[in-house]
Amino acid sequence: MRVTANSNDRKPRAPVFISAPLAALVEGIYRADTTIGRLRLKGNLGIGTFNDLDGEMVLLDGQVYCLRPHGNAEVIADDVRTPFALTTHFEGDTEDQFGRVEEAAFEHALLELVPSPNLMYAIRIDGRFDYVRARSVPKMMNYLPLAEIAKLQTVFEFRDVEGTIVGFYTPNFLAGVHLPGLHLHFITKDRTRGGHLLAAAPNSVSVKLQHAPSVELGLPMTLDFLTMERVRDMEADLDKVER
Repeated sequence: MRVTANSNDRKPRAPVFISAPLAALVEGIYRADTTIGRLRLKGNLGIGTFNDLDGEMVLLDGQVYCLRPHGNAEVIADDVRTPFALTTHFEGDTEDQFGRVEEAAFEHALLELVPSPNLMYAIRIDGRFDYVRARSVPKMMNYLPLAEIAKLQTVFEFRDVEGTIVGFYTPNFLAGVHLPGLHLHFITKDRTRGGHLLAAAPNSVSVKLQHAPSVELGLPMTLDFLTMERVRDMEADLDKVER
């Protein structure tokens, strides 16, 4: 069953803030000057990473967590910096309920809820999962191509777990700015473990979507970014490390 916010009660939706183009991360630029404090001013829900790819990020209910290589989560201070993150002020335009969904059908079920493939959506999923598979990466040095990170990532599993999935759906025409399609991160209900979502099998969850009327894109004022040349095959590299 879908619940839709009354248009008369709905506040104007905030943009999605993207701290830097994803293309820079693909080229191995893993340091920028955007602080977690600035990110939290831009929204209360988001995902991303930290300078030197020092773990996966979940921004949930205004709090930022770092998900370490073995899935352990820790609260992150406002002075820590990120080379790539997305956030928005999330309330939710629609809410749907999922019962048990098989792992192979999960992504399709989510995409079925997207009203238009040409808008950007923030997503929040809360509840119980029969199975979750996630990953994180160890801290890196600059300039190692993102595609090489797939060889170093740690993959871990959760079974019969309560938690929250947060992330975004991005249309194809924003490739280069963000990963087209779904990009989701997971954190447990007690906020102690999580990672970049690779697969999930919900048991009983609520799914909230919120469209973005616009995108605010940051352009880092760092020497690495200002002198960056596009040499990597972005789509091929992301298939190796993000999917």
